[in-house]
Amino acid sequence: MGGMAECWYCHWGWSRPVVEIYRRHEDVAGEQAMQFGPAHIVWSDENFDRNSVQWCLDHFDRHRSDHNGDELAAVRQSLVDLLALTDDVRDPCPSSYEGERPELFPPAIEMDRKP
Repeated sequence: MGGMAECWYCHWGWSRPVVEIYRRHEDVAGEQAMQFGPAHIVWSDENFDRNSVQWCLDHFDRHRSDHNGDELAAVRQSLVDLLALTDDVRDPCPSSYEGERPELFPPAIEMDRKP
């Protein structure tokens, strides 16, 4: 009997350095800009792989936004800071995880509650 797919990050949270980056930049940008702006693919959808973060940066200036310059600068810097992390810290979800029973796939690093 198959279980319902469950997000690994929903179960375990985010790595502590990722949470710290988010919180630091959310203080300037605000939740709206972080979650619904040009980096929503990363922050809202929890795609922390290098390709997703880089895609957001590559397409950042094309994204039409209602956010002011300071907010956008903070969102952009959050992506730059994420790319500075090693892959295993930024995206610690085990490659063997296939969407079910995340409790059987514990993280190898310290995690924190999602913001």
